[in-house]
Amino acid sequence: MASVEMTTGQPEPSEESCQVDTISLGVGMQGEIVKVDTKYGAIHVTVCGDANKAALLTCHDIGLNHRSCFQGLFMCAGPDSKLLKNFCVYHIDLPGHEDNATEVPAELLPVTEDKLADMIDQVVKHFGISECLGLGVGYGAYVLTKYASRSRGMVGLILATPLANKASWYEWGNLKAATYQLHYSGLSNWVREYLITRLVHNGMMHRASDLTMAYRRDLDARAPSVLMHYLQAAMTREGLDELKSLKSQVIIFVGEKSPFCDESLDLNVKTARHGSLVSIEGAGTVTTEERPQEMTMPIDAFLQRLQQQGFGV
Repeated sequence: MASVEMTTGQPEPSEESCQVDTISLGVGMQGEIVKVDTKYGAIHVTVCGDANKAALLTCHDIGLNHRSCFQGLFMCAGPDSKLLKNFCVYHIDLPGHEDNATEVPAELLPVTEDKLADMIDQVVKHFGISECLGLGVGYGAYVLTKYASRSRGMVGLILATPLANKASWYEWGNLKAATYQLHYSGLSNWVREYLITRLVHNGMMHRASDLTMAYRRDLDARAPSVLMHYLQAAMTREGLDELKSLKSQVIIFVGEKSPFCDESLDLNVKTARHGSLVSIEGAGTVTTEERPQEMTMPIDAFLQRLQQQGFGV
């Protein structure tokens, strides 16, 4: 492994449970990759910023990674935003989605939201985090909400078009066909385009935009078996019905053109006692990349409200 310089204030990972490499990813994304061992296999976390600051955990959607899911938002927010100034960011790459990954850890199979939520809990414990916020998109937002419903340490959730219900019959049928093709034929053009429709709105999908081209490259870089296992997890997911124990303050951004718009609205109803909703017209699921400029001010206002309520963010 190449030698690295640890940034002042970064956590000291133990030799037994993590490995570290330095990377440069631009504003809000530059940090150290820490490989944390859990009972479900290793999970990669990119740690950005001063570990003495409040913690912000991110979790991306299926088929992407932390860069392709959050770089637009952090670049748009800029260095003077509360999102960057107030936090040490822990970007979680779901197992199999990290760079050069070829498979999902055997211990994680079959992939479930409960196992992934448990892995997040082990990441939190590894870094000694007592209080944190979560920032998630799509399936990643669903997993973070699942974790937050079990943990009083997650004081706030910033969710972009979160999944929240069981798969509909229509989605289930598409996922069944996609997983079948991934298993027997690899990543076909139909599967690739179906996955794109889960991420961006149809109007953008049919244009040769930089974003859709980047997402096609991202999907081509994923091992077909990894995509298959996570789509199976999405296909068999449970609805987020038992949220009485959820204590986190919540802000939900809903892409109106996302196939999961109705699910996100349902989650907003379930979290209405301590949540707020921002509807983003003409956007798909990954509003953090499609319309990050429409998220920055509401996020800063949300963080200011948390500060006023006494949370150390």
